[in-house]
Formats: sequence, C-alpha cells, structure tokens
Amino acid sequence: MLKFILSVLTRARRTMEVSKHIVDLVTNSFEALAKHILVMLTEEADGSVTLCVSDDGVGIKEEDVVKALAGEKTPRGNGLRLLKEAADDLQYGSDERGTHVCAAFRSMQIGNVGDALIVFWQEMRITAITLSAVSPRGEFCFDSRLIGEKYGDPADIQTMVKVRKDVNYALTNLFGGKKE
Repeated sequence: MLKFILSVLTRARRTMEVSKHIVDLVTNSFEALAKHILVMLTEEADGSVTLCVSDDGVGIKEEDVVKALAGEKTPRGNGLRLLKEAADDLQYGSDERGTHVCAAFRSMQIGNVGDALIVFWQEMRITAITLSAVSPRGEFCFDSRLIGEKYGDPADIQTMVKVRKDVNYALTNLFGGKKE
C-alpha cells in the first residue's frame, strides 16, 4: 500500500501540471493543521484554468510568504514560488483562520489530480478534502468524507484505485484532456 501511494505521489510531482501545484498547496494546508481543504478548478471559455485552494489552517506569516515568493527557505510555503513562476496571475491571503491561494494559467496541463487526492486522503484522514471542478463541459465534485458511501471501504486499496480513476476520468472529460 505504501509503495503504491509513494509511486502515485512521485508521478504527480514529476511534471509541471496543475496537479503538482495541488500537491504543494495541500501539503502546506496539512502542515498548517487544516481540518478542511477546498480545491477548486475552473476552466473559462477561453481555455484558461484557475486553481484555488482554501483551508482552515493556522495560516502562514506574511514574512514567510515574502521569503517563499523570493525563493528563500521557509517552514511552509515553498511551493508558492513555483506556483508564482508558473501562473499568469497569483492571488494570496492568509490569517489565523486559514489561507486562500488562487492561480490562473493560460495554458497548463491539469495532470492526474485524482492521484494527488487519494494520496492525501490516505495520509491525512483527519483532514477533509473537497474538489470542485467546473468547465464549459460540466461540473464534478469530490468529497473525501463520502468515499465510503460512494466507492466502498476507504481502507481497501481497490477503493482508492476506483477514486483515482473516477476523479482523473471526470477531470479529463471536463477539461478536454491535456493542454498543450
């Protein structure tokens, strides 16, 4: 099971895709003791994609954000620099009640978001992860609190495989496959 989770996470982090930024942002949220993380993906009519990640964690200090965006080492938030470099627009806010990050991309592959979600859900069961995806082709919602009800026993590896395939398939259909 651990080998499967590590291989999925490694694959999600290897290529420059939106899913890689989700890995970084959700990791930061978890480290900030978030109990709920909301990931929103929206495709506009022009094909641009917006990624927003919000959490109810303890936030990140403004000086750490400035350091992270400058490429300096910080306790959390190092993925922000990579996100800033890749995004066409980045908006960020954080306080003791949580953090909200939005990034817009004119052209970037979505990647295998389902891979990232199942790894996080398996490793962070005390944290609820919700994914909301909207495009001109439709919408999709995933909530880790409903895995048992919708897919089966959350402790079963086959359940995680189903979740992964379902999320990746839905997002591929919504966002039209890979962006060039």
